Amino acid sequence: MMHCVRIIGEDSVEAMAKVTRELGADAVILSTRQVREGIEIIASRGEAVNEVEAGAMRNPGKTRAEEFAALLEQKRNATMQPKPRQAAQASTQQPKQPPKPAAAPIVDPRIENLEKSLSEIKSMLSSDLMVNGLRSAGASPALISVFLAQAGAVGGENSDQKFAAFLAKRMQSPEPLLADEGGRVVVTLGPSGSGKTTLLAQLAARLRMTNPEERITFVNADNDRLASSEQMRSFARILDVPVIDIERPATLTEFARSTGRQVSIFVNMPSDFEQASDLLDVLNDNAAEMAPLTRCGVIPSNLSTEAVEDLLDRYPSIDAVALTKLNEMRLTLSTVSLLALRSTPVAFLSSSSHLLKGVVEPDLETLERLIRGSLPGAAKESLN
Repeated sequence: MMHCVRIIGEDSVEAMAKVTRELGADAVILSTRQVREGIEIIASRGEAVNEVEAGAMRNPGKTRAEEFAALLEQKRNATMQPKPRQAAQASTQQPKQPPKPAAAPIVDPRIENLEKSLSEIKSMLSSDLMVNGLRSAGASPALISVFLAQAGAVGGENSDQKFAAFLAKRMQSPEPLLADEGGRVVVTLGPSGSGKTTLLAQLAARLRMTNPEERITFVNADNDRLASSEQMRSFARILDVPVIDIERPATLTEFARSTGRQVSIFVNMPSDFEQASDLLDVLNDNAAEMAPLTRCGVIPSNLSTEAVEDLLDRYPSIDAVALTKLNEMRLTLSTVSLLALRSTPVAFLSSSSHLLKGVVEPDLETLERLIRGSLPGAAKESLN
């Protein structure tokens, strides 16, 4: 029985070199053919070859010499073909064929049903996250069930949007915070670094735009923070309004009573909770003898939910809150849930320090986007 060997090389030259190395120079080529890996050669050592065995292993109708010669010719013709770049250049000389018409979109009910199912799952997951947010804010399971029922978000489509709209209604300020004309006393309450000085200047700028004849005065009651005082004076120079520094609560109430409704007073309150609470108590006690008092809490986006709850507890008489620094960090879902749970009115959203463009009075749609944007993995949206 003849011993045959199968040799594969990238080309005929490499294949023949392997045959010579393994079988010697007198090797007998039984068959050659082109395969996916390159060139295949079936060969044996230089022994008498049984023609029946040899014929079974090579292509019928050709001798071994003819097969190998044909393979070499095929390889030679392949090397003479133009390179892809040359072929591309040649093709540019041919007239351009008109573009094929775009294939019609495939309408498959199964795909539509799958997309609908995915949308419903996403909606339910978002609603579950909002429920968890309310639970973390202290809402009882019974109250959450009532909220879900009132929102119409129990099952069905778009439950997340319905739930977000319901929470937004609980957060929306019932009326503009600075709607009344004439003098007023506006105070901003919040911790150090919350942006209350910037917000105060933004509110004064909005009032100046709507009522150019309005007389405005800044009052700096946060004398312990030099940076805050300098910032207020910088805003005062831009808006061309005077600044008064006060150190005693009685000084502020005397000034507010003397001006009546002739001047709108914007007070930058102390960052210290105790000092601010004492000053706010004096203002509340004398509110009947002053211009209308507007108390605005300032909640930056980077404030923890515990700190937000503490601020709302310390200042229970605030009229509304402003959410600030929204360009730096998104609000957490637990903070949004806390505001919705307490029905805390949100009067302003501040995303930058720009005096006019940096603050907006949110409508329901904006608050809904704010709520959905607090969900984990939600895309951040610009408020301006």
